[in-house]
Amino acid sequence: MTEDLEVWHCRVLVAVSDHGGISAAARALRVAQSTVSETLLSLERLIGTRVTLRRPGQEAELTVAAIALLPHARALIGASEAALAAVSSEHRNVIRLGAVESASTFLLPRALTAFRARRPEWDVQITNGLCDELRRRVHRRELDAAITVEGWKGTLERNESGSRMLSPTRLCLFVSSRETLGRLEVSRQDLARRPLLLPDPDGAFATLMRAWFASCGGHPRFESAGSIDGVKIRVRSGECVGLLPGYAVARELAAGEFFDVHVHEPLPEIALGLTLQDQPLVAPPLEDMIDCIEQALDPRGGAQADVASPGDGASRSARRRAH
Repeated sequence: MTEDLEVWHCRVLVAVSDHGGISAAARALRVAQSTVSETLLSLERLIGTRVTLRRPGQEAELTVAAIALLPHARALIGASEAALAAVSSEHRNVIRLGAVESASTFLLPRALTAFRARRPEWDVQITNGLCDELRRRVHRRELDAAITVEGWKGTLERNESGSRMLSPTRLCLFVSSRETLGRLEVSRQDLARRPLLLPDPDGAFATLMRAWFASCGGHPRFESAGSIDGVKIRVRSGECVGLLPGYAVARELAAGEFFDVHVHEPLPEIALGLTLQDQPLVAPPLEDMIDCIEQALDPRGGAQADVASPGDGASRSARRRAH
């Protein structure tokens, strides 16, 4: 009998990644720390390699193999939840929301908490994916709505029915605080000589950055880390330059763990976009959910300091260098 990867393996692995260690993961999952450790050992036996590195006096860190497994683990958790929602749909009201990984991890939790307080009889089923695929799934009516990352101008110019901009945000190039690149002003040509690390080199950020480099004749070298967690771990340990939306690294930047890379030329301006079906089947509760998301994204309310106008990144870099 072949042993299979279980959803519980995936939940434990994701919890260790999201919460920064075994003890924190155990608290988040509301289980004993020994249960988390035993599950990780079971996962190691299953895949034939270690998933954590344990050093005395420090929290466990994920190995390269574990980081590569993370996006698949998240997908398996999502598929399990979707399957359960499908078979119990006659007893539950469900909004099917697609979102890029960064939005679902860093922006949606507060908004969904507010929505569930407003409409406790409704659940929100989250599906992660790349922007183009999420939009297609909305148009195929497989999703009720999708939150994607768009080029700022491209979002404003789109005329698709049911699509609009939610909030401006910014792209962030960042390095470890140990890297001298975080204390210098660089050009696009300087950056083209360094590998740029993304969760997925086929995503929206890579497309925007290729066009940005092309205007100066540069040819960037993109590397895939497989996930946002993978980008952060590799930036901490190497000489790579990470590329993520600013809200995904706001905590590390504020703590001085990462530094913005200040570039002479402004980075591409981006925004969070919303795609809806032409005639949503769950219009009133969907409108409530979108209202909760927009309130959570509004920087004037203090909910999300790094979802702001695209020009804000340079001023933050300048304040850090002056400090």
